[in-house]
Amino acid sequence: MTEILQIKRPDSLSKTAEDHIRKGIINGAFRLGEALPEVKLSNAMGISKTPIREALAALNLQGLVQIFPHRGAFVFSLAQEDVVQLCQYRLILESAALEQALDKACTVLIDELSAIVSKMSEAREADAFEQYLELDAEFHDAFFRYCGNSYLQDGYQKVSDIVQTMRTHLSKRSDRTTKSFKEHQAITVLLSEGKVKAAKNTLKRQITRGERSYSDLVGVNQA
Repeated sequence: MTEILQIKRPDSLSKTAEDHIRKGIINGAFRLGEALPEVKLSNAMGISKTPIREALAALNLQGLVQIFPHRGAFVFSLAQEDVVQLCQYRLILESAALEQALDKACTVLIDELSAIVSKMSEAREADAFEQYLELDAEFHDAFFRYCGNSYLQDGYQKVSDIVQTMRTHLSKRSDRTTKSFKEHQAITVLLSEGKVKAAKNTLKRQITRGERSYSDLVGVNQA
């Protein structure tokens, strides 16, 4: 009876603002390195500056926002070396998660990856860019859903929003999206054929291409 009477508390304004700004960063509505003035965000969302400030502070802890004294808050940007290290970290985590997921739930994982790739194809045909990127993230998230290792899951969760944001900006080039889709297809087929080493090599090629592409992206944003 007590559980039935409990009322779910609505999210605070700061949490709502945090989610709104996070989504804007991840989907590319805000550019990398773009200023996030409290007054502008406050007016746009129709709320006071206090919850905006709290939201920016929370996003700062998550790595999506950088706050500089006397300058304000900005969408994160990464130096080339940071991108190299992020890609290396991601490759280590995803490779380990993939191996463990194959050990624990091989058939289920491959079936899910196949279903996701099919949906990715439909999204591409429909020019549904945001849906395609969500499915791209879901593809890689599947490794962690089935790996059965909470430490790997937590490690990936810490950088997943940054990875998604980078994916959004880098995927705006149609040639990159085409390559990425073909790699997702290849990874799925190779895994279904038991060619795990070849699948991991394809995964490595996909992830490390971010290192090579990011300098071009920075050049575009600074132009």
